[in-house]
Amino acid sequence: MIHTLTLNPAIDQMVLLEEFLPGDANRIMESRTDPGGKGINVSRALQELGCESVALGFAAGTRGRFVEAALKERGIYTDFMRIPGKTRTNITIIDQKHNTTTTLNEPGPHTDPHHMANLTRRLHKHLSAGDWLVIGGSVPPGLSTDVYGGIIQMANEMGVRCVLDTEGPPFRSAIGARPYMVKPNQAEVERLLGHLPKSKDPMLDAADRIHALGVEIVVLSQGARGAIMVTSQGAWRAYPPALAASNTVGTGDAMVAGMVQVLSHGGSPEEALRLGSAAGAAAALTVGTQPCRPADVVRLLPRVQVHPVPRTPAKHRAAEPVGV
Repeated sequence: MIHTLTLNPAIDQMVLLEEFLPGDANRIMESRTDPGGKGINVSRALQELGCESVALGFAAGTRGRFVEAALKERGIYTDFMRIPGKTRTNITIIDQKHNTTTTLNEPGPHTDPHHMANLTRRLHKHLSAGDWLVIGGSVPPGLSTDVYGGIIQMANEMGVRCVLDTEGPPFRSAIGARPYMVKPNQAEVERLLGHLPKSKDPMLDAADRIHALGVEIVVLSQGARGAIMVTSQGAWRAYPPALAASNTVGTGDAMVAGMVQVLSHGGSPEEALRLGSAAGAAAALTVGTQPCRPADVVRLLPRVQVHPVPRTPAKHRAAEPVGV
């Protein structure tokens, strides 16, 4: 079973404008509201890909109940812990004329550590050996930035494979707990390492350095330029098809969903990278916070190019450790 954990869920509100005019009145062409947060987005994308998951996390106040109800209405199983406060609202403003996306993100409700302890016990009851746990998004105020590391350590001891998709201090703190898979983008990698390696292929070398920390699958996403993946089995580059679309909302979450679906069913990392790339590209064709559409994924899958990257074993062994 695949589980997703979202400690800081959101109500994602998307507004589409012909042109965003700061300091002026703006007429909305289209709007929609969806349950959001990285883990939740992965659960939504998994459902579109025909794969079940259990969504867990915190649900604060009436907004949190909206998130729960919206997921249940879509047929996604949930087990959120209700806490005081208000689940945050994130606003995405899409400027059609200039093809730009602006996001306004609230910090989320203050969360007491004893609520985290209760949620951890609930998560422990759900997990079994062989399961997958996707941990994603920001840490709400009140919780330590090392909270993900403790969850990963618990899951590892249970034989659960963890996928981590976060950034900043939570990412840096959790990487030492050895999640099974991570999917940072270039900016997140630079923040983790301090800088990209100075070499002919800095992204490959950066992936090698993270892999050397004990992360089995390292996927570095580069948006429309594709992604590079390093595992103990080898390294690959994926090139998604060129699309006349630039919606980046949820593309990384769709990529994680596609990869986890394949890996959880025994597929190879190369197959996972291919489906993940197709799902991410399909998400770029939707408007705002909508998940990828199955028909788009099927249509784009044959157009994704995945090539092995030649590299010597010595290069991997020489990867410089990261001081985390």
